[in-house]
Amino acid sequence: MALYYSASAHGFFDDALHAVIPADAQPVTAARHRELLDAQATGAAIEAGENGKPRIRRPVITTAMRRVALARQVKREAARRIEAVAPIWRQLNDQRAPSPAGAARFAAIDAIRAGSDAIEAEIDQLGTDALAGFAVADHPLWPAE
Repeated sequence: MALYYSASAHGFFDDALHAVIPADAQPVTAARHRELLDAQATGAAIEAGENGKPRIRRPVITTAMRRVALARQVKREAARRIEAVAPIWRQLNDQRAPSPAGAARFAAIDAIRAGSDAIEAEIDQLGTDALAGFAVADHPLWPAE
């Protein structure tokens, strides 16, 4: 069994599985194949180098991209916390039949939303280095669960 990478096909070929291997295919060791696939699984791209051999291209992540990704994490965490307080069906029932318990749930949801807004505002002010290690789920601005 031999593995190959084809720049024209942008893919790998195994001579034990493929009857036809593209003419531009370059041999790849099993270890290199695994390394390339592991890198791809973490967001890198596999592309052909000048010699047609596969290489790893890691995306450039800008500060703006980090901010957007963190804002998405904040929104997901807020949604998770709100769902834990009151799923949407509970919120609808609380609107239809107001009660002190429903009011408490809405107050808890409002606190989560306020925490989410404050965390996103903080993210907008942080520098690149601080964004790299920013912990969304454990942030102290979230209200106690």
